[in-house]
Amino acid sequence: MSFTEITRVLSRHSWWMSGAPDRDTRHRDATDLRTLAVTADDGVRLHVEVRESPEANVTVVFCHGFLLNSTSWHVQRDTLAGRVRVVLWDLRGHGRSGWGTPPNATIDQLGRDLYAVLETAAREGPVVLVGHSMGGMAILGLAEAHPELFGDRIAGVLLASTSSGDLSSITIGLPERTARVLHRMVPVTLATLRRQARLIDAARRPLGGMSFLLTRSYLFGAHVSKQVAEVTTRLMASVPLEVIADFYAELITYDKRAALPALGRVPVLVMVGDRDLLTPVQHAEALAAQIPGADLVVIPGAGHLLTLERAADVNRHLWTLLRRATGIEPATVPTLVDGEEVAPHLRLWRRPLLRRRDSRP
Repeated sequence: MSFTEITRVLSRHSWWMSGAPDRDTRHRDATDLRTLAVTADDGVRLHVEVRESPEANVTVVFCHGFLLNSTSWHVQRDTLAGRVRVVLWDLRGHGRSGWGTPPNATIDQLGRDLYAVLETAAREGPVVLVGHSMGGMAILGLAEAHPELFGDRIAGVLLASTSSGDLSSITIGLPERTARVLHRMVPVTLATLRRQARLIDAARRPLGGMSFLLTRSYLFGAHVSKQVAEVTTRLMASVPLEVIADFYAELITYDKRAALPALGRVPVLVMVGDRDLLTPVQHAEALAAQIPGADLVVIPGAGHLLTLERAADVNRHLWTLLRRATGIEPATVPTLVDGEEVAPHLRLWRRPLLRRRDSRP
């Protein structure tokens, strides 16, 4: 499945996922969408897409997760269209971005890549950063390298299904002893497979559906549509094995807890699914506890791929953050139940839980 086909699938079903069928969004002219090639500080070319909004002065920059690419944010892009400028980019080694030699597969480098994207595509006006999984870690990499941006150019941050470190302690639902053995085996196995990366990558793509069945319980918390499953499978199969191996080695050792206080200068929302096995609730709680004034939202029944599985919830809370950080309101009036916004297709028992920490004066 090509990137064009993946985009077509997401666009066709984005109204259902967002819980707000909108003819203007579903059939919006793409003439306001432009692509850029941003050069990182080590020469790697990064693929960037910008959806302009002539009357908007706020830019929302989306950073996708490990093994995904910028198309995973198209539901959110369409939801915000016309209200803000939207910037999407492919992390190095993912999607249509390049892969360096040496690869520089580090969170520090992703932070520098994000800075290059901001310098090129979001030079004016306030910016809200949205990161999922490794995309959230890229934001922490930026915060460590450029804390001065937070409270200046950067007006707000949403961190979804991510962590500030200590990923080697995660058990993914396995007995603790088994998980420790797995953490030791995976890097060695990936390093071995990397020697035959081209052959293995060629075999992975047609077997994408089988791979998804094996990993589904680790990615999603509940039932997902066939379309979302199809897109997820193809996105994951498109990432080369060498990218997976190099970034995995970084992820199990990375630690960005020292960068968290800088985020406390702006409104921050941390989101997580209560069935997330890869960056579990405890990691989200630690983030919210160490970022002054941060809010924590726990989505019942959701897994790690929160932005795809529960797009309506992500959209709703993103609008809440945008109101708080920039004063922007959505174009349509949300559905209210008992005084709370609820996407029309969601049952009340699935309403997210909001935990507020260190209330801001």
